[in-house]
Amino acid sequence: MGIVLKIRCFAILLVFLGFLIRHRSSAEKVLFVPPPVGNSHWMNQAKIGLALVDKGHIVSVVVSGDIVEKRRAEWPDFQFEAFHDQGTQARLKEIQAQAVSAAGELSLFKTAEVFSMSQVIKEYCTLLLGDSNLVDRLRTSRYSVVISDPIFPCGAILSAYLDIRVPHITVWRLDSFAIDVKATGVPLPLSYVPHILTDFTDDMTFVQRLQNVVLSISVQIISRMLARIMYDELVRTYVGEEESIETVTSRTDLWLYRTDNVLDFPRPSMPNIVQVGGLNVQVVNPLTEDIEAFVQNSVDDGVIVVSFGAMGKTMSKERREVFASAFARLRQKVVWRYVGEKPTGLGNNTKLLAWLPQNDLLAHPKTRAFITHAGSNGLYEALHHGVPMVCLPLFSDQPANAARVVARGLGVRLDFSTVTAEQLYLSILHVVTINSYQETAARLSRLHRDQPQSPMERAVWWIEHVIKHGRLPHLRARAVELPWYQYYLLDVAVFLLAVCSAVLGTVWYSCSFFCRKFCCKSGGKLKSQ
Repeated sequence: MGIVLKIRCFAILLVFLGFLIRHRSSAEKVLFVPPPVGNSHWMNQAKIGLALVDKGHIVSVVVSGDIVEKRRAEWPDFQFEAFHDQGTQARLKEIQAQAVSAAGELSLFKTAEVFSMSQVIKEYCTLLLGDSNLVDRLRTSRYSVVISDPIFPCGAILSAYLDIRVPHITVWRLDSFAIDVKATGVPLPLSYVPHILTDFTDDMTFVQRLQNVVLSISVQIISRMLARIMYDELVRTYVGEEESIETVTSRTDLWLYRTDNVLDFPRPSMPNIVQVGGLNVQVVNPLTEDIEAFVQNSVDDGVIVVSFGAMGKTMSKERREVFASAFARLRQKVVWRYVGEKPTGLGNNTKLLAWLPQNDLLAHPKTRAFITHAGSNGLYEALHHGVPMVCLPLFSDQPANAARVVARGLGVRLDFSTVTAEQLYLSILHVVTINSYQETAARLSRLHRDQPQSPMERAVWWIEHVIKHGRLPHLRARAVELPWYQYYLLDVAVFLLAVCSAVLGTVWYSCSFFCRKFCCKSGGKLKSQ
């Protein structure tokens, strides 16, 4: 019996060791290069990173030395590669805070303040690329893929600088430099594809189409010019003299686009563009005892969830009193993500939290509506759980997101800076009491969930596909390599115009020649008679 038991234990040990070896051999090294600002962008990358860790891969992240210890404490599953950023990240956070505090009332001057962030981001990128110790460590690690965000083009530059053969993937929602249109080769008919910085839908009036054309063309020209001015020199220094930020970005093998046609408007795409809208939605966890007790205390009236993201930290006194007053009139309980001085008009039905489990609350059966600034992460959580919305967009893509919510019948939109307590109260009441919003939210939630893979599973599958097969040139459109005059067939148009002109000219000349000959002969005969 003892020998048999030993044999069994030995066999089990061999199986276990074999599993570990096989699991370890499938582990690949993945490098994330997140933007230095924009916490929502980092959170999406971090969630993908956790999913890759669960699949046995090793995830490393490039961060500033000022925050590396904080990141290690928050994300112990990741490895971090730090560099000295000389305080640029701290300066960026200050500029971001100023931009957020100005949201809803952006004048041209304040918009210029937002654009001043670009120069500091360039400085951050210069320090990152110029850190030879960091680059040597990254090259030694021999990563299988680099994942970045196009709002921080430095990720594409770093990927090419480390090894041009290493695949590059981007996770994106909005490219602030408008390089993606050229880099993906996707045609965007402006007749029904609204610019992401407008609040237009895919059903535009003549005036809206005119505005869409003017805005889209002008933004692309200005943004690309800004990108070239800021990054082309870095690309030439670290990648090659013949390279530019556009050529480097166009080598991206896979574009994980955080959209879903259930919420977003259909538009042309390419094989290397994969929709993963909603990948931020996580498994629902039970609420804490105090929050659960507060929610259950709402009985049949239900709960309203309120979150304005980072704006909640900088809300003016006048605005917070407007919101508090409107919430106090509701029969529902209100859970409000809020940081700052307690509003004087706060009702007994409202619970303030510096942080709230947004996904878990939206999944709760007693949740009746979501009041939001229309950030894409919150919108997809609400869509997934079938919760109608009251949107108060602030800046960037938020007005466009709110327009999609309204167009799909998921909710209503208000102006954050001018809404009154009465208007807010009536709008919430409207969304909560009109059955069509609840029914539409439930129907679109079923459509969004009815997929062969979850958005996160799809993202991980494609990342592993790139790791397994390397670069995917067969999925890239030839359009990314064509000069603009070839892409728009201007050379063909000129040739055809020349041919048509030559043919028409020949016909005209021939007709004129025969007419002159005929007329001259006829005239001579008449004179002789």
